Amino acid sequence: MTWQPVRLSPVEYVNEPGILKQLDEIIIEKHYKSPVILTDLAVIEAVSPYVPDHFFEKHKTIIFNGNCTYPEAERVESEITHSDVLVALGGGQLLDTAKNVADVKTIDLINIPTVPSNCASITTKSMVYSETKHELIGRERHPQAVTLVLVDPTLLRHSPTNYLLSGIGDTLAKWYEIRRRLNVPEAAGAILDIARRTIEVSKERTLVIKNLNAIDDDTFKNLLDTIFLVAASVDGFASTRGRSVAAHSFHNGYLKVNHHPTKTHGEIVALGVLVQLAIEQETDDLQELTKFYIGIGLPTKPSDLGLTVNTDEIHTIARDMVAKDNVRIQTVYDHLTEAEVVDAINSLEGGVHSDGIQRVTSSAERG
Repeated sequence: MTWQPVRLSPVEYVNEPGILKQLDEIIIEKHYKSPVILTDLAVIEAVSPYVPDHFFEKHKTIIFNGNCTYPEAERVESEITHSDVLVALGGGQLLDTAKNVADVKTIDLINIPTVPSNCASITTKSMVYSETKHELIGRERHPQAVTLVLVDPTLLRHSPTNYLLSGIGDTLAKWYEIRRRLNVPEAAGAILDIARRTIEVSKERTLVIKNLNAIDDDTFKNLLDTIFLVAASVDGFASTRGRSVAAHSFHNGYLKVNHHPTKTHGEIVALGVLVQLAIEQETDDLQELTKFYIGIGLPTKPSDLGLTVNTDEIHTIARDMVAKDNVRIQTVYDHLTEAEVVDAINSLEGGVHSDGIQRVTSSAERG
């Protein structure tokens, strides 16, 4: 496909305290006759005080098995027969699965993110992983927009801290990665101007957070809008220019050496942003962002993700990042080498380079 469409999703978006208590009314107002719920047991326990009484007992409820895989989507699809809307409550992989299912069943989709970890509730794509190694094996693009996204800030206030960190890390990456594709002369026109503004807002609204335990209600509500709606809009307006670059490539490479990470998607991507800045030798940005990370608790060095410098794991990640079929890297850094990526990753731990020598390279030496 040579043409690049603008994708607008969702059809409707609501971020209001207590909105989930109105779920039954919303279903009736939208004239749905046979809703089906996709969620998991932990979410049912967490959201029960925020949804109508006996909500899960009143409607057919399918329990998600935990990962966005092709077999899991097929299993859920097989359990849906005559439903006209899928209501999905959960995190990123559950919501991505819901998009796969709604697409195949051609039914409406109401997404309800229960953690503020990423913009999966809104985008028209799904990240699909392998069953055993949890490696990214597919990116599905869906033709239909998400019908409705409901965000309840009173619920999300109680999310574990690492999920909020994930949302901040993943959202910040929109600026640091996509600026490489948007801040070039050939990226002209009103639509890409909107895309540029969305990545600017993504950066501005996240960097104002200094203390996760002292966010007032208005700031938190704006942060949720940024994590969910603003960050997702970049993908819709920028099309292929909205592709991620090195930070998400680092994340994908990391999953090949750590199949069961203890850090969230956005926390891994956050370190990937620092890797990208090290590759680009953007020293000032690297120092500024590292200070911000330290202040709120995001990873700043490989050991924070359980990585040891100058090991085969680092080289595996680097090889994956510079692979010729990795268009996200090749279309921005077409001469990037494995050694350069290894040095960039190692440098975040304290200046250890791929040859095993610890040294500091001056800006003058870098040219």
